[in-house]
Amino acid sequence: MIKSKGNFINGKWIIGKGQSFNSYSPVNEELLWEGNYSSNEDVKYAVECAKKSFDSWSQLELEERIEYLKKFSDVVESKKEELADFISNEVGKPFWESLTEVNSVIGKLDPTVEAYNLRNKTIIRELSDGSKSVTRFKPHGVVGIIGPYNFPAHMPNGHIMSALLAGNTVILKPSEKVPLVSEIVMQCWEEAGLPNGVINMIQGDKNTCEDLCLNNDVKAIFFTGSKRAGQNIEDLCLHKKLCVLEMGGNSPYIVWDTSSIDASAITIIQSSFITSGQRCSTSRRLIIPNNDFGEKFINRLIEVTKNIKVGKPKEEVFMGPLKSKELVDAIINRQEELINNGAKILLESKRVLDLGPSYITPGIIDVTNVKEKIDEEIIGPFLQVTRVNTFDEAIEKANDSCYGLAAGIITEDKDLYKIFENKIEAGIISWNKQLTGACKYAPFGGIKDSGNYRPSGFLSCDYSVYTTSAVEIEKVQDITKLPNGISL
Repeated sequence: MIKSKGNFINGKWIIGKGQSFNSYSPVNEELLWEGNYSSNEDVKYAVECAKKSFDSWSQLELEERIEYLKKFSDVVESKKEELADFISNEVGKPFWESLTEVNSVIGKLDPTVEAYNLRNKTIIRELSDGSKSVTRFKPHGVVGIIGPYNFPAHMPNGHIMSALLAGNTVILKPSEKVPLVSEIVMQCWEEAGLPNGVINMIQGDKNTCEDLCLNNDVKAIFFTGSKRAGQNIEDLCLHKKLCVLEMGGNSPYIVWDTSSIDASAITIIQSSFITSGQRCSTSRRLIIPNNDFGEKFINRLIEVTKNIKVGKPKEEVFMGPLKSKELVDAIINRQEELINNGAKILLESKRVLDLGPSYITPGIIDVTNVKEKIDEEIIGPFLQVTRVNTFDEAIEKANDSCYGLAAGIITEDKDLYKIFENKIEAGIISWNKQLTGACKYAPFGGIKDSGNYRPSGFLSCDYSVYTTSAVEIEKVQDITKLPNGISL
């Protein structure tokens, strides 16, 4: 168990003045960390410090800021396995997957710099009267970043890197479900030696989040998390500050035809059950044709899914525990609710009591004939199958959701893919590829209730700045002709 060092504010560790809280491992229910929430006074102090450091940080040359970020990446590289171990213990990911997350943190700098140089360069155009039009990209000031629990190192890091590179100062409010990993990552930033106040962290819950959003000196909020929390944050910001929302999904995957059923089954398993189904882009809905191929595919998928190894993160497993036993309860309850609503169990999702209350096996359920559709993000390894008679119906079912984060299709018919790509309502699209994979040189984000049209990933530098448009000339021009209605 680790006793918290506290909040990281202005280069110092300060114990929060809010109530105490703990973090337990879903792996074995052991106490990992204990510390304190932040008070409103803590939040105000963090914002004041970030505001004071903004001018000096934003006026550094870009290369100087890059050098600080490179130091952070180097520190993380030196602690790679240690940080991955903390992620496995606090989130429950298999160690191999936690290591992948840490490598994503290390590899984030280069694409961020490339994106910034590509999209945020000053644009100068000479005008006919000798003046010039100048478009510049400026940092907002103090930026609040609110992170999720499923990628406690990687997801906030994407926002942090872009915000700092652009010249903003940062206050991170990590998920209260992962205070330990967040504290370890902040120690890496401390070791990187950024000037005091440039990056800060405040531990806390929804009240801390509210205090951050309502502070008038915070100029932007970057959020990754659930639909409900994101909508609450948008309401708090009241259009008075930039609000960047990357929210959840109920993502569909259509399997229409394939020359390799086994390879396609693995693709669906990777899309639906990796991270124990706790990724925002997880495929939660499978759409298949109501014919012999569809039946053959689903039978093979069930057979392969039965072989998925669930276990402790340090073992050779594909799935570890969910973050909490409450998430397991929610899946078991939803499964029962769907059965009562007319769904048919294809592979029952069961709690693995021998391992602990947070472990569950992957489930597959046929919801083709349910009486009432439930369009909610079910966090966990739980796949809902719908059978359709036509491809048009498959597209219609895929789009029949309030979410629009990700969508995938398996087909070797290029014309079908073109129809899918044109008609699907999603920000992330996969063709014969794992849906939950993401290219670091591409945007990441969704539409509808999955976001507010500000994709992160490669385009996170876009919302880390605002634009100014200036018309400039070094000397007032002599008057050659007076405007109508004016005399000297």
